[in-house]
This record gives sequence, C-alpha cells and structure tokens, in this order.
Amino acid sequence: MTAARKAAVAGVGLLPNGTYSLTERELAVDVIHEALEDAAVSLADVDGLYMPSPRPWTEQKFFSTNLLHLLGLEVDRTIEVSTGGTSGGKAFQTAVSDVRSGAVDTALVFAVERNSTIDTTGPYFDYILSTFDAEFESPIGMSIPGVYAQSMQRYCHEYDVDREDLAEIVVKNRDNAAADPDTLFDDSVTREAVLGSRPIADPIRMYECPAPCDGGAALVVTSADASGDGDGDDASETSSETEETVEVAGLGSHHAASHQLMTRDESITELPAVRKAAREASQDAGHAPDEIDVYEPYAPFPHIEAIITEELGLVDRGAGLEACLDGRTAADGEFPISPSGGCLGRGHPPMVTPLYNYVEAVRQLRGTASTPVSNADHVLTTSEHGHVNGATATVFARGE
Repeated sequence: MTAARKAAVAGVGLLPNGTYSLTERELAVDVIHEALEDAAVSLADVDGLYMPSPRPWTEQKFFSTNLLHLLGLEVDRTIEVSTGGTSGGKAFQTAVSDVRSGAVDTALVFAVERNSTIDTTGPYFDYILSTFDAEFESPIGMSIPGVYAQSMQRYCHEYDVDREDLAEIVVKNRDNAAADPDTLFDDSVTREAVLGSRPIADPIRMYECPAPCDGGAALVVTSADASGDGDGDDASETSSETEETVEVAGLGSHHAASHQLMTRDESITELPAVRKAAREASQDAGHAPDEIDVYEPYAPFPHIEAIITEELGLVDRGAGLEACLDGRTAADGEFPISPSGGCLGRGHPPMVTPLYNYVEAVRQLRGTASTPVSNADHVLTTSEHGHVNGATATVFARGE
C-alpha cells in the first residue's frame, strides 16, 4: 500500500458577493474557469468534481451532470453533498481525501448560489421550516434567527455578558470586510448603527444577521508532495508546486447528538461539534488549535464567533467577547478571527460560505488577502449547519 499523498490548493476562483442575473450554471462555469486559470491546469486535467447540492429553488436539477455536459468534462468521481451549511465543507474534505488517497489527481470543488431569485417569505420560509423537527418545532414557526436569539440570550445570562457589547464583533467584521471588493458591504458600521438596526428576533438586530446574497467560489485541489516528487508524471504536471503552494494540512469533522436546539446534556452556549472537529483537524496538521495564526470560522451571528473562540481553547468559557473588546481577535491581534469579515462582513450565501473561508485561507497564505495577517503560516477554517451541531474544520498551511 502506498503512503497517502499530500494535498494542496493549486488555484482559486471567486465571484463577488452580490446579485446576479446569470443562472447558477453560468456562474459555475465562470468561477470554475477562473480557478483553473489560477491553477494553470486545463479541464482535461480534472478527474473529480465535488459540490454542495443546489438549493431547492435552483432551476437546473441533476446539476453536476448537466455541468459536466456543458464543460465537456469526463471525471472518475462526481459528488453532490447535502448537509446544510457544512455541504461545501464536506464536499471539499471529500475531494482532499480522494486526492490524498490517489483516487483522483486533480479535484475541482465549487459552489454557487442565488438567493436573489426567491423571497424570504413563502417557499423559502417553508424550506427553512422543513429543517426543524416536524413534530415539535416546525408547527410553531421556528426561524433560524429565532434559534440563535435563544442561544444569544442564554450566553449573555450564563456568563454575565453585556448584550450590547456583542455589537462590537459586527463592527470588527464589517471593518475587516470593507477593504475587500469581493464582499457585499463596502463600508463600516458603528456600534450605535448595529444596535439601532431593525429587530429580527429578540435580542438579535438586523446588522447582527448574515445577509443572504448570490455568490460562487471554486478551488482546484491537486497532489503536492513536500519533497517535490509528486506521485508520478501526471501529478507533477498538474500540481502547482510554487512558492504560493498552499497545503491542506488537516481535516476534522464532528456531529453532536442534537438537532438545532434539541440538544442532549449540553448547554446551547457550547458548540461541541466545532471543538471536536477543530481538535481532529489540528491533530492531523500537527498543530494545536491555539497554535494557529489565523482563524476563519463559519460564524453567522456575533455570539457564535465569541463561543467558537472559546471552543478553540483561545480563551476561557464566557471570555470570547472580552477578547474582541480587548483587540485580541483583530487582524493585528493575538489570534485574528475573521480577518475577511466572515459571514457578518462579507455577506452569506450559505452553500458558498465554507469555500469563501477556504479561498480566504489561501489568500492569507499567499499574501494576497485584502486584510492580511503578518507572518501567517497556518489558517484554521470551519463550516457548520443548524446550530453548529455539525461542523467541519480544515487547517491550511503555507507550502514548504
């Protein structure tokens, strides 16, 4: 049995968050070609296609099959993943595992989403309701912000946190994102503006919610042996072994025995899936979670970013917000959290958001991020679904 190969991101493509009139498959073709050009590989090199399943309102069904036809692409592996917000994370990690094992040499991972085509009421709300427990939660009209509002209230109560101070996490993330032309927002916000924005689900205000939008991202994953030998001629030709090589150093995933707020023996102020996924990914990468240089978590609400900071072992329980207030999570702080702006600063097409985190990790390690972190060698990202009951964690490392 041959040893597992290393996997690297050879190329990335990104569509700026916003609103698009093009169809999802047209957006997919555009962002895929951008990633392939960045990787300096051709469609003929690709032997694996990985993607999150499109949203129910996407007109084109059997999306990957149709796309393969449009691209004239023949592959050995085609996978569509449907696990909510972790879909992109699961698709990417499957691609990395296949490259590591030698099942494929060049994997193409992409996600596209258009939320501008559907109203947030009616069919969209029906779809959201269907994700909750059909017997106990759906009948009362539960919403995603409603779930996080409950955990925010509990977090503030349990750790004596000033609810209004949570607005500072939004301020930080909007500041981080303002410099990036690919984000939905191009301006900062004040604490007063956050707290004065429209109520959504008490105590959450509109600026504390991730803004749904259209977007897309793609990554090319290839084999990249640290010694430069690759795994045969094909691997050496398709691998982007340059000074900008970014290795996928660690993978982790976990799902807690819970569904949304229906937990077992755990507080809704704890995120065990994130904690355990991050530990697994860090162990795989050979670096403890608190030894990472940059963190790009999937944190759709401000208190979730604070809790994730705690789950990563960067601070004690209940001290995640204080770390933000002290500047420790700023881009030039002790442990930068969401220098890209995250869900709250960039905008949030949920199927694409995990891949945005990966693209940002690659840009940080290449030195091309819009909000750079000095001397970053490792970036840890997460993806989640529901109330972070399922999560993936991925560690990226600067190539040797």
